Amino acid sequence: MKRSVIFCLFISFGYLSALSQLLVTDARYPDSLLQLSKNTKSDSLKARSLFLLSDYWSDIDTLKSKKFLTEGLKYGDKFPYVKALYYYYLGGYYYSINPLKSREIYLEADKQLSKFDIKEAYLFRARSWGNYANLQQQKDEDLLMLDILLSKTIPLVKKAGNKEYLAKYYTDAGLVFENRWQYDKAEEYFQMAISIYDEVKVSNMNNVFDTYLYSTQNYVHTEKLALAKIALDKTKDLLVKCPSAENYINYYTIESLYYRHIKAYDKSIKSIRAGISVAKRSKNVYLKEGLSFQEYKILVIQKKYKQALDVIRNIVENHTLNWSQNSLMQYYELSETYSKLGNSEMAYAWLKKYTKLRDSINTKDIEHKISTLEVKFKTAEKEKKIIALNAENEKANLSAKNSKLFSWLFGIACLFLLAVATLGWLFYRSSKKLAVQKDLNHQQQIEDIDRRQQIKIVQAMLNAKEEEQNRVARDLHDGLGGTLAGIKINLVHYATGKSNNNDPQLQQIMNQMEGSINELRRIAHDMMPKMLLNFGLEESLRDLCESLASKKLNIDFKYLGIKHTLLPQEQMNIYRIVQEALVNAVKHAEAKKILLQCSQTDNIFYITIEDDGKGFDPAHLAKGMGIHNMKNRVSYLNGQIEILSAENKVGTSINIELVVTT
Repeated sequence: MKRSVIFCLFISFGYLSALSQLLVTDARYPDSLLQLSKNTKSDSLKARSLFLLSDYWSDIDTLKSKKFLTEGLKYGDKFPYVKALYYYYLGGYYYSINPLKSREIYLEADKQLSKFDIKEAYLFRARSWGNYANLQQQKDEDLLMLDILLSKTIPLVKKAGNKEYLAKYYTDAGLVFENRWQYDKAEEYFQMAISIYDEVKVSNMNNVFDTYLYSTQNYVHTEKLALAKIALDKTKDLLVKCPSAENYINYYTIESLYYRHIKAYDKSIKSIRAGISVAKRSKNVYLKEGLSFQEYKILVIQKKYKQALDVIRNIVENHTLNWSQNSLMQYYELSETYSKLGNSEMAYAWLKKYTKLRDSINTKDIEHKISTLEVKFKTAEKEKKIIALNAENEKANLSAKNSKLFSWLFGIACLFLLAVATLGWLFYRSSKKLAVQKDLNHQQQIEDIDRRQQIKIVQAMLNAKEEEQNRVARDLHDGLGGTLAGIKINLVHYATGKSNNNDPQLQQIMNQMEGSINELRRIAHDMMPKMLLNFGLEESLRDLCESLASKKLNIDFKYLGIKHTLLPQEQMNIYRIVQEALVNAVKHAEAKKILLQCSQTDNIFYITIEDDGKGFDPAHLAKGMGIHNMKNRVSYLNGQIEILSAENKVGTSINIELVVTT
């Protein structure tokens, strides 16, 4: 029986895949699915066709989408695998209307589908993680998106053996690298995607179009204009196969970028006008913004700074997406344009905004680039000085050749004195730099010693506190707990020996004694979590969440990509940090929902705690002993903590980064 059911499942998947891939751009596609759902006798096929109808309408009509999804679940509820697929389509339903809930459901879809060791299940898991990554990118978390693509989505789609989706996710990863200015890595992933598209029969040409489009843009950024032209022509050919308004706008945007880089400004403006015309008809404000930025760049090149200023200000004032990379670029361009117009006050104001935003994203990368530019600048200045000095020497030599012997001697003497002065100045400057460097090194050593001493003190305090808690817990459990247990046993014997052992007062005393023993054990458990020693960090945190959860409070715990190499002391500190944060949320925030997420990248351990309870003033709370202990533990692990909350507002978010053993 099971074999026949699975066989039908694969047949239905093949038929539905053909429909979803070959007819998705056809107006008859939803009608074909609806007809299939009515005519088929297979409940699993009926459910899956209704799921696809829900997916089709999710971006068009959410009421229809919800209706088909609910109806599909009625037919597929008795099939475990089809029911697992339901969570994937439910995540798609919430994708646009509730991104937070959509992310949670995609994680649940991966959990449910992981129970099935078949290629289709791997593919839907990959698609769940791919959509989850895109939702993270919408939160301006493009690095997290890249991490999910490389560690989750791509490995799963490889296990599924679906090369077309593999090429799509290679393109997504390449686009993240391109947005982070890592053009060589972006080119590598775009080429891998194109190689796959060249060898497989493609069902969705939009994905191929996107890959060539982004590849063209990447070639332009790296000044590989010949390759950019080839990719641009290929993109134009693909427009015939996928002629949507969005594709035309994107094509005109990249075409104008290419023409601008080859200095064909009239053609570039023509492409921009064509793209804006399509964007206005389709009411696509965001893509129109990209075309306007291309127009701004051309106006700057043509030194039409006043017109350029109007364009870039309009973009900044009416921007549609708050992506930090876009804002960073726009602030910089505003500063540069004001500077060219001679308005130093406004140029400085926008440069401050640019600097503030820059410091909050990719700080290390940007500082590295600035340092590189600074080195190049200093090197150029030195080369100018050397060239100027050589020119003066040559001029002096030419003058000396035409002078008398006295002039020769005088010139030689001057050159000698100049050389001595230069050497003396260089020696003085070198000595001064060396002295300053020694002072800096000495100061750094002192600071390092102080920091290590502070860490040792904090470590000793934390260890002493932990040992004292363990001692008190053992004393409570073994001493007072044993005594209370003995009293309870004596009461039971006493009650048994009485002729009337149903005395309500005696029963009340025994119940109070039982409650006291349980409360004592709970306190001892909180002070010395044995589960952490026996079962590890994940199970201990899960147990902590379950112990704090109630009918009025839901705690959602996510544990992603954690390595099993954490030292016991690190696990204990992480547990205490999370315990303190959760207890504060439960005790003070009166939250109904708490999200706890733990993840790890290399040797950085991330903790995120979000709740929907009452907000507070972080500066006021920082005076408390609990938050002070939590910050001490974070400092002990060389970490950072960020508390986002405000008094009289809903919700608190705590973000923690810790350095752990790899």
